[in-house]
Amino acid sequence: MATNPFSIQERSAPHGPEIVLRDAQAKTTAVVLPRAGFNCLRFALETEGGATVEFLAGPANPEQLLTGSSGFGWPILFPFPNRIARGEFTFGGKTYQMPVKGKNANAIHGFVLNRPWRVKTMSADAPAGAAVTGVISSEFDDALKEHWPWPCRLTVTYRLQGLALIMEAKAENLGNEPMPFGFGVHPYHPLPLTPAGARDRCQIQVPCRERMELTPDCLPTGKLTPAEWQRMRPLGETNLDDVFTSTQLDARGSACVLHDPDSKYEVVLHADAAFRHWVVYAPKRPVICFEPYTCVTDAFNLHARGVADTGFAALEPGKPWRGVVTMRVKPL
Repeated sequence: MATNPFSIQERSAPHGPEIVLRDAQAKTTAVVLPRAGFNCLRFALETEGGATVEFLAGPANPEQLLTGSSGFGWPILFPFPNRIARGEFTFGGKTYQMPVKGKNANAIHGFVLNRPWRVKTMSADAPAGAAVTGVISSEFDDALKEHWPWPCRLTVTYRLQGLALIMEAKAENLGNEPMPFGFGVHPYHPLPLTPAGARDRCQIQVPCRERMELTPDCLPTGKLTPAEWQRMRPLGETNLDDVFTSTQLDARGSACVLHDPDSKYEVVLHADAAFRHWVVYAPKRPVICFEPYTCVTDAFNLHARGVADTGFAALEPGKPWRGVVTMRVKPL
């Protein structure tokens, strides 16, 4: 009988429990923080020489591990991704005000990335992989219930299989009326991937024909301009915080690619067809984020203004939304 290479372990840490997923055959590890937004803190590969390559960037400040943050690992954005202008939007003839933050006073990234989640199941079975499922719901989370007027539940599974880390998500409207809805993820990759690399030699590819013009506080105006990253090209010193659309989808969805020739690794972030928009964030700090979204930034307000193809959706009671995002490592 073949040995099962997959294992899962729950261990204690100063910032709360960690769920550790391992694939002994592929020598990969993932670490999930249930108390900090069900964030995946690490996705790492042990090389033949014994070195460890980290494909998710950790926190700049360890205190972020206590409550979660949108600044490290794999943050989960729900019930809307990115910004809502001034935290205000109208839906079904009623105006809603969300809590705002930051210097521009917009609502940002939803309400689940810094909340404690409940672990629902854990398993380590061949060939399915090592997996942990977490849930957050207005049924038991007072902050979600307070800030978001529609009762809802989000269930997420991380699954480690070889050189791939897979996220499976399901969103449910638990109420009796339609709910405005958006979902996205915000994984941070080190840039470059290892000290052997160089930022200006890393290349990226984004599968979108257009991007949205933005205001100084990163809110889309509704105007589209051509995008220039459809073919692999060096990032150089370019800083990005851009909303991309007109995504080129195939039967499986679409993917962004980070190619690091000096570190000799490539990371492909693939999102299924439930995700029709991307944000790419490459700030001055040494990280890059490929963020698949079901809707663009401020989609609720753009849709109300008549802007087309925002991804705005209303989640109906009893009709769950599902999506899958896969992060795959390719040694070059």
